[in-house]
Amino acid sequence: MPARVADLPAAVAGLAGTGAPAGVRGTCGLMWVEGPDAPRFLQGLLSNDLAALAPGEAQRTLLLDAKGHIVCDLRLHRDGDDAFTLVATTAAVEVLAEALARYHFSEDLELLGPEPSDLVTVPGDRRPAGALVLPGPVPGTTDLVVADAAAALDELGLAEAPAEALEVLRVERGVPMTGRDTGPRTLVQEAGLEDVAVSFTKGCYLGQETVARVQHRGRVHRGVRGLRAGTPLPEGAEVSSGDRVIGTVGSAACSPAFGHIALAVLRRDVPAGTEVVVEGLPGPATVCEVPFR
Repeated sequence: MPARVADLPAAVAGLAGTGAPAGVRGTCGLMWVEGPDAPRFLQGLLSNDLAALAPGEAQRTLLLDAKGHIVCDLRLHRDGDDAFTLVATTAAVEVLAEALARYHFSEDLELLGPEPSDLVTVPGDRRPAGALVLPGPVPGTTDLVVADAAAALDELGLAEAPAEALEVLRVERGVPMTGRDTGPRTLVQEAGLEDVAVSFTKGCYLGQETVARVQHRGRVHRGVRGLRAGTPLPEGAEVSSGDRVIGTVGSAACSPAFGHIALAVLRRDVPAGTEVVVEGLPGPATVCEVPFR
């Protein structure tokens, strides 16, 4: 078994690449789409451009509904010309499986899965033998789909950091988690995912009209912001400024560097530095831009 990093500041630094490297064990859900029509089928559903991927490469992409709301955030790995592995959280992969089955009609392809798998998040670009390599949940990290997470950490010579360290780093960097920091009516630009999970040059895909209209003709009124407070921020609590509700607390963490912080999709017209009321919080919280500095 790999050694464990018990100190949270050291674990966060190890994941961020600013300390002794460390990795986090986790799980994920897998699906496979294979067959002659697999590229066309997925290209017409997902937001990113899989045509740009060579076999062995991966990208972050989204499944949207017809109105452009985020349904599932996933990573797509091109295994071969007509074969793909789709990776999502263990909860989201069930939603993904249902959606793929719903949109699959007469295409010449197979939908396989979902199945659970081990996952390891590591700093930088480390690749143990046999791992499926994906973009990590935070810029500068890599996700590895492996058969045995502990064995992968041993092979890479990495100590094991607690899952809390990855959550702290994600919140510090202002990276939202779909389904936790977003809701069923969240648009791509509200989550700030247009630059990392969307192609604006590919052809049509489900929800494209809304994404393109917002990008080129307008702007969203809400976006991912940060909150800082003197005590733990309650996830799911309403955030108010004056007499109006401006959002809801999403992922919260206690950061060694920044104290009690959280992500929230808030009104953009509330300036950074504004003190706001958070339901259930004994004192005020302060709106911040992300990443936290």
